[in-house]
Amino acid sequence: MKFFTLVFSFWFVSFSALADDALNAFIKRLDSVSSMETHFEQVTVDQSGSVLQSISGLLTVARPGKMRWETQPPYEQLVVSDGELVWIYDMDLEQVTIRELEQKLQDTPALLLSGNTSEIGANYTVAMAEQKGLTRFTLTPRDSSQLFEALEFDYEKGRLTMMRIFDAAGQVTEIRFTDLQLNTDLDPQAFWFDLPEGVDVIDGRHAL
Repeated sequence: MKFFTLVFSFWFVSFSALADDALNAFIKRLDSVSSMETHFEQVTVDQSGSVLQSISGLLTVARPGKMRWETQPPYEQLVVSDGELVWIYDMDLEQVTIRELEQKLQDTPALLLSGNTSEIGANYTVAMAEQKGLTRFTLTPRDSSQLFEALEFDYEKGRLTMMRIFDAAGQVTEIRFTDLQLNTDLDPQAFWFDLPEGVDVIDGRHAL
């Protein structure tokens, strides 16, 4: 029994060390980027592999907490965060939803790219795998009520190339990044949203 306890303790400590190494490595990747602008191609498939949706657009992020996610027709949508609020503009519905930033993090995993990295360890377990120039970080939410079961971030030669979202319904969303520009000067207006005239507004903030 004593031998088993020693072996178990060794593996537990080793696993914890690996988890800490993976978390620190992922945070280091994120902290090295103050801003990012990239085109993306997003494909969502169901459990059988059938394509449910395919969209493309432009993603712009700046730390801390600023993001602009703009998709092209036929599925036009704009998501903008200024670090405090998030605006979600659905052009087809002519509807804008406003939420406080922390309320939308579970629905918009891309905000991890511009968020507070000090909170990642408290909210996710992080695993890391490396093979032939590819480094993959897998994040699993500690809160089982999250809308997704896992996130994957793929880096090739130190640059983010892909993100995957595995949701609770068994669907997988793959987002491939191209023409990635890092740590460049961005227009601050990219992270501010002006309400278009005539749109319906759903205000989900706690305090108005």
